[in-house]
Amino acid sequence: MSFLLKTMRMKKFRVVFLQRMQDRLVSELHELGLTQLREVSDARVSRKTAGEELLELSSLITKLRNIQGFLGAGKFKPVEVEMSPLLLRRKAKRLIEELEPKVNELRAKRKELDERREELSIQRSIIEELKEFQLSLDRLRPTERVHVATGKVAEDVVKGFSEEAERVLEGKVLIHTFGRGRERVLLVMCKREDQGKLMPLFYRYGVEPFEIPPIPQLPVEALSSIDDEMKRLERGEKSLSKKMGALAKRWLGELNVVLELLEIHRERVESGRLFGYTYATVVVEGWVPERDLSRLEKTIAGVTRGRYILRVEEPSPSEVEETPVELDNPRYVKDFEFITRMYSLPKYDEVDPTLFISITFPLFFAFCLTDAGYGLLLATFMGFGLWFAKALSPSLRKAMVACSLTTIPIGAMLGGWFGVGPVWIDPIENPIPFLKLAVFVGIFHILWGFGLGGAVKDVFRRDWRELGLGHLPRILTTIGFFGLTFSALGVGLLEFGINFRFPKMGIFEVFIPTVQAPLVVSVSRGIFYLGLALAMLGAALSGKGLREKIGGPIGVIYSLTGLVADAASYSRLMALGMATGVIAFAINHIVGSMYGGVAGLPIFIAAPLGALLVFGLFLAHCFNIFIQSLGAFIHTMRLHFVEFFSKFFEGGGIGFEPFKVKRKFTKRKGGGKW
Repeated sequence: MSFLLKTMRMKKFRVVFLQRMQDRLVSELHELGLTQLREVSDARVSRKTAGEELLELSSLITKLRNIQGFLGAGKFKPVEVEMSPLLLRRKAKRLIEELEPKVNELRAKRKELDERREELSIQRSIIEELKEFQLSLDRLRPTERVHVATGKVAEDVVKGFSEEAERVLEGKVLIHTFGRGRERVLLVMCKREDQGKLMPLFYRYGVEPFEIPPIPQLPVEALSSIDDEMKRLERGEKSLSKKMGALAKRWLGELNVVLELLEIHRERVESGRLFGYTYATVVVEGWVPERDLSRLEKTIAGVTRGRYILRVEEPSPSEVEETPVELDNPRYVKDFEFITRMYSLPKYDEVDPTLFISITFPLFFAFCLTDAGYGLLLATFMGFGLWFAKALSPSLRKAMVACSLTTIPIGAMLGGWFGVGPVWIDPIENPIPFLKLAVFVGIFHILWGFGLGGAVKDVFRRDWRELGLGHLPRILTTIGFFGLTFSALGVGLLEFGINFRFPKMGIFEVFIPTVQAPLVVSVSRGIFYLGLALAMLGAALSGKGLREKIGGPIGVIYSLTGLVADAASYSRLMALGMATGVIAFAINHIVGSMYGGVAGLPIFIAAPLGALLVFGLFLAHCFNIFIQSLGAFIHTMRLHFVEFFSKFFEGGGIGFEPFKVKRKFTKRKGGGKW
């Protein structure tokens, strides 16, 4: 089982080969896509800078991307092609010389059309407000002696504006309003020398000024002319689109191929900056998954014809932080990897928590949703990609199918079917057993974090001190603490078919070792104080300085309050489960009451109303499923990220990014087999 708890095993490799084989071997490694290259830091070798070739490639790629962005990438079948770097650059330059002038001309024409369309749209919106006016628009322009101002203003301030304008301008003003509704258009004329008095009024009354276009036509005629020009622009755009389509049809396939090959070649040239060089050899270092090591060596041997030196090593403890991480899980567990990635990738020497998540996440989700009918319906939605499920990623949908299927048996016991008839208990009538179950599951989850998370991580790292004085004492302390707490509360297990009850004792007496107690309490005391003593010893030994050596053990005692808070946090499983049941019951009750009123009506009225009620019942339950599923997912994630991961998970791993060619429009000629 340990392989499921580890990330993919990586090997560090170093290969030395002749310089004349560099281009060919780099190409093969790029096509193979199994390695992540790293910078060679050996002081005995030299390094190379980017050089003019890389700058030239970047310039060509930028220009071709600009052309492709204008024409669109399109859909083309990949073609087998092989081209030398020199021929590739020549072809790219020829394409740029051929296409760049034509594309620039079409782009300028499109810009001109877009700007004119925008200008006409603005003019139309302004003239639309003035279409009641029966004068040519150019008559509404300012003159040497008369100032004309127009703007939009709220209808309720028009009267106040008019009265104050008359007063300020001493009656030497003409005001006209257009339109209806809450917003009106103002047309104000005054003497040119009174312009300075008018503008403060515009600002005070919130008038939004606009300029009337200088069109020598009536507003209605101007609108007709604008519509005609809009149609001409539309014809021009169609003509432009045809020209772009013809240009794309002729050149786009070749452009896509050349651009993709240039990007591939640039990645290979850039990789050369990571290598080390001697007089005649090249040194390449990187990471490769252990399972792919034989394929890597076979490729190197084929390209170099056996003239190479390959050294493979395990990552050293000092290299763990920089060792790339790739999660390695079976198909079912892999569907939950996105949850781990949302938090952080584990470090290379950490436990991969995805296996734990694949078990507990569906279980907690089922407790929160707690309705077998909802689980069945949600599984149908997710499995067939119906309704909102279409927008989800495949991994999330598969994970939700697992959560939904788990909800069916859990819901049948605790929530019934669409709010009716639970098999085990009804949490609404008797919530205590559900609360106990939620807390017990939470304690088990916490112990799982300390044990299979923290303790196994210590074993992976061979950190026996942290195991013996860190995680194992936490496990013992947690078991003993809750054993004593349950005794103080007198918790029984009869609801679960177990004829056992923790002996009831006072909350202070149960923790005092000298007070005589039943066997269960005595054993719990021993486990608790043994774990507490070991944890305090570990805190004292790991502390630096007198303050930490004293404060560390005190902190261990204080952290016991955190266990209560952590366990209580799992009570949200009960709260959300009950909320689902209460809302489902309310939906059934409301629709049932309405049906009772419909049942006494004539059949020709009752039938359509009954069908409508059934449809409404379905929609209401679907809405409840959506809301409760969202809440179940969020709170389940919180329990894992806050309560579970905090017990063992460090995170901060660096994802494995293989040096791998990306092809969409090209295929490698011959397949590259050796």
